Amino acid sequence: MRIDSSFLAASRLNAPLQVVADNTNEEKKSGFQNILDDLMEASNEASAASRANTARLLTGTMEDFPEFMVTAEKSNIMFDLNLTVRNKVIEAYQEVLRTQV
Repeated sequence: MRIDSSFLAASRLNAPLQVVADNTNEEKKSGFQNILDDLMEASNEASAASRANTARLLTGTMEDFPEFMVTAEKSNIMFDLNLTVRNKVIEAYQEVLRTQV
């Protein structure tokens, strides 16, 4: 069994944030932005794998039904994680807007 990058990206959410400076004039990307990008990419990969397995199941070419269920659940969990992170970021942003200076 191999370890997928999607769960590795999710585990990096607890890592300390660092600011990465580019040598070019592009805007600076924070570690949190990189983590979110990795998480979205992993979620898209899990969703694509789930769609491919669904197509294989519907055409009758899939022989391993548990593999189908695992990829479907993995895709669902990654979507839920992305949605939860998004909601927390929006809540934090709204809280910052409510603070008085």
